[in-house]
Amino acid sequence: MNDLLYFFICVLFGFAGMYIGYKPQSDKYAQTLKFSYLMLPLPYIYVFYAVCAIFAFFRLNNNDFIEDLTFWRVIVPLISAPIIYGACTVLSERRALLITIVCVALTVWLQPVGEGNSYPALPIWLLQIIILILAFVYCWGAMLNNFLPHTLLIPQITLLLGLAGMAFLGAAPLYIALCAGALLGALGGYLSINFYDVKIEIDNAAAITLSYMVCSLVLMNIGEMGLPSCAILTCVFWVELLTALWRYFFISRSGSLYESTNYYIAAQRLTVKELVVSISKVSAVMMFLAWFQLYSVNNYSLVIVAFCVALWLNGSMGSMSGGKQTLREINQDVMENIKQGIQETKDALSQRRKDK
Repeated sequence: MNDLLYFFICVLFGFAGMYIGYKPQSDKYAQTLKFSYLMLPLPYIYVFYAVCAIFAFFRLNNNDFIEDLTFWRVIVPLISAPIIYGACTVLSERRALLITIVCVALTVWLQPVGEGNSYPALPIWLLQIIILILAFVYCWGAMLNNFLPHTLLIPQITLLLGLAGMAFLGAAPLYIALCAGALLGALGGYLSINFYDVKIEIDNAAAITLSYMVCSLVLMNIGEMGLPSCAILTCVFWVELLTALWRYFFISRSGSLYESTNYYIAAQRLTVKELVVSISKVSAVMMFLAWFQLYSVNNYSLVIVAFCVALWLNGSMGSMSGGKQTLREINQDVMENIKQGIQETKDALSQRRKDK
């Protein structure tokens, strides 16, 4: 009971802190249109997250970790986050990319992968390389869904809620739940302040940094037998990334990459409320599948099933024509969209051969 109370205190701390600290600055900008660095949302979100992370480390005994939680595993993400933000804001894209890779690599390297490894058949070094690549793409790819705060934050909020749920199901340490709660509350506070009228947007540097902060909590769970569930929680991102790459390189071959995502297409046809509800439903399905994975004896099958389900649900969102649809109508739209995509891909490949 005390654990749940701590979690809600952390959520309330982050949520109320955004209203007390950030909202007056946001309102001031809306009235004067004069920008100052105090009006950026990321510093507030980071401070509330950092305070809870440090509090939880010293307040809890952290004996629910399979391998001991060290001070460096806590402090490195807190140091790396502002470094990534500063690099992405000030430096060139190439240098920022390299610094982000180094920070992610250090975070992965600090995580013990031994007794709590979900994939013991893989060599530890190979697993670390795979996780490093996926974690970096997840952080850097945050820009893909950053055309609206809603499309960026809702999947991350649901992921954090999923991590907290794993903790209360006994599959993740309480420390991760409290950190996730503070970050969840802060992101929820920002989103509620900017739900219908986005006063100050989240820039790409902040989007990458926020994704790193979320990712650092996922990485902390590498050695806690929860890696397959964490993979399911991120399925929405991978579906959007692969869908955008497919459409961009094989179908449209024009515009920006984010314009090829299901979220962007759905945002052109749905109201903000409808878009938020649609994304929340898909993310909630992934969250429940991730929890179900905790009781599965197979660490591969449900991850693949979850990806296919996310692909179907996000595809139905991107092919919506507006208004309410039955499940049969959604399936028909998705199948027609798939057939059209395959035909357009064939046409594009045929045209490339002719050009050669």
